[in-house]
Amino acid sequence: MKVEVQIKKLIKPSAPTPNHRRKLNISCIDELQHPGYAGFLFYYRVDGENHEDDILQRLRRLEESLSETLVSFYPLAGRYVEEGLFIDCNDQGVEFVHTRVNGQLDHLLRGDFDTDLLGCLSEFPVGLAGNPLVVVQVNVFECGGLVISLRSCHKLGDMSAMATFMNSWATVCRSRTNELASPYFGLSSLFPGKGSEATRWLPLRGGVKFMMNRFVFSGAALSRLKSAAAKQVRISRVEVVCALVCKVFVTMDRAKHGRLRPLVVCQSMNLRGKVNLPIPTDAFGNFYTMVVARHMMDPDNLNLEAFARAIHGTLATAKARYAAVADGESCVDMVRDSTRESKEWAQNDGENVVAFSSWCGFPFYDIDFGWGKPDLVSNTCIPVRMVFLIDSKSEGGIDAWINLSQEEKVLFEQDPDIVTFTS
Repeated sequence: MKVEVQIKKLIKPSAPTPNHRRKLNISCIDELQHPGYAGFLFYYRVDGENHEDDILQRLRRLEESLSETLVSFYPLAGRYVEEGLFIDCNDQGVEFVHTRVNGQLDHLLRGDFDTDLLGCLSEFPVGLAGNPLVVVQVNVFECGGLVISLRSCHKLGDMSAMATFMNSWATVCRSRTNELASPYFGLSSLFPGKGSEATRWLPLRGGVKFMMNRFVFSGAALSRLKSAAAKQVRISRVEVVCALVCKVFVTMDRAKHGRLRPLVVCQSMNLRGKVNLPIPTDAFGNFYTMVVARHMMDPDNLNLEAFARAIHGTLATAKARYAAVADGESCVDMVRDSTRESKEWAQNDGENVVAFSSWCGFPFYDIDFGWGKPDLVSNTCIPVRMVFLIDSKSEGGIDAWINLSQEEKVLFEQDPDIVTFTS
């Protein structure tokens, strides 16, 4: 499929940001984030006829409602000033890109997810200096189907924050209302920035081309997995998927290296509702941590239950530690330590490192711009081995989006547990 850019413009807030809101200091946790962009894609099949007229109306309404939404989410239209560690809320705008794709959306949804194509459906700036903090790309297929991508600078906010923005934008577009309350943008007052040394990130290792692959765990399959994995403890859907994926990666790694190497698991954990600190429920920004654990697995006991115990125990311990946090400085110290540790493991070739990011529980499938809820939601492509977990559209299921090399992809798909429990 060929993706051709039709329009590229900046969408500014429909009303100017007041002078007293023009500077937004980022928090200490924001400082720790990679300066790159992260995001997701929403896939909408066409409904009805007269595609061309409908598309023009939809594009116009998307632009208008985005402009209206940015009045409440004004930092998204600003620019990051690295020297001062703040966002200049100057209303320069969010980048809005409209493309045409010479293909059918169903061919993409029913076939392999071509990593190069998905990259074209979700472009993003190279470098942060002077560039938009958010890029929206609306891809129009020949059938009239749409893929809407959102890329945002990670220093601006985490995926929970951006899910809030997308739902707010969809509400404005669908309901034609601009009566949105601004989120709480004051996390820097709770976690003041310090110019942390953790802002230095090494470049990603090159040389390996990763492909994005979707493995679907139905609700029924997850129930069977939990029954098989949890003989003594009650584990979550996310934990059991992580356990199975780790089991497969350990099997592959052992076959490749001829020995059982230590397993290092890095998992993101949303801190909202997990700390006893006065964090407003509508706080916008980064408020998550990485949970890192090194496991020396028993070579004679590599069953699913053993991996489930390891994953569940690590997350339970992390939740207990953060629940006991008594002040913001202690919380930041813990987040900083875990971020540093995860960065160090990311550059480690000597052990078997598996990284997870779970977006389960975020209301992605409620994002209705006025023409129905998405048929599929995926993450965008990144050039590292990574596992992203997103709720399936079907009730109780999970989609595991896994970046793998071609060699890993073949082995992963052939694993008996993957064949049994996924589609």
